[in-house]
Amino acid sequence: MLPSPLRRTVMMGLLCGLGASVAGQASAQTPKTTLHGSVVYRERMAIPPATVELRIVDLTGHPTQPKTIARSSFATTRQVPIPFQITLDRNLLKSGRTYGLTGTIQVNGQPWFKTPMPAPINLTSDADIVLTVRRHGGKQLAPSLTGSWHLEKLGDTALKDGTPSPTLELHDDGSVAGTTICNQINSTMTVAGQTIQFAPVATTRRACLDTTTAQRERAFLVGLENTRNWQIAPTGDVLVLSDGQNQPLMVFHRQSHLPVK
Repeated sequence: MLPSPLRRTVMMGLLCGLGASVAGQASAQTPKTTLHGSVVYRERMAIPPATVELRIVDLTGHPTQPKTIARSSFATTRQVPIPFQITLDRNLLKSGRTYGLTGTIQVNGQPWFKTPMPAPINLTSDADIVLTVRRHGGKQLAPSLTGSWHLEKLGDTALKDGTPSPTLELHDDGSVAGTTICNQINSTMTVAGQTIQFAPVATTRRACLDTTTAQRERAFLVGLENTRNWQIAPTGDVLVLSDGQNQPLMVFHRQSHLPVK
């Protein structure tokens, strides 16, 4: 028979080992679900090093203040799409309830992009999730810029001959729409003080029917690409877009003070 002190030491070791084994088995048996996907936004802008925070929330009964049941946060230097994964304990899920996913991109502790509301998710699907976030806390455009404008002067050429002219629709969220006469356009713009810059313009692919209109379309698109400054006349109905040397490129007349939806 082992001496009493040694016998106690052996028993304690066996009990500790058994406890660790049981705990490990219990942990291994905890059912987990891992969701995969990517975070995206539509704004044409780059972000500096940032932190992405994701939450799985229970939307049932309290959609405005949902309960968080899982959270993941990680630093990234990538541009969108930013891949992510988030794991949760399936024991926290309850039948008959609705769950959603929220996301935030923070830079220096400040939220730059957020989901406007939780995106419903299917926790039984292995499909990748595309989580769209929107610009948060950004400055709105000057109210005088928002609205619908039609082009009256392109370079040195006045467009008051009664023929159709290109148009711009500038929205207070930074989105841009309009026409080149021949085609529809979409873009975004960044405004700071009196500076303005348009992102690369997407257009439809319809061919212009005559040479003059085709030339105007090309000159209009080049003008948007080279625009760096803007100025509104005191009357509020004339918009001048200029290049980096403040040389006028295009002059517009306001059609409406209200942004076109």
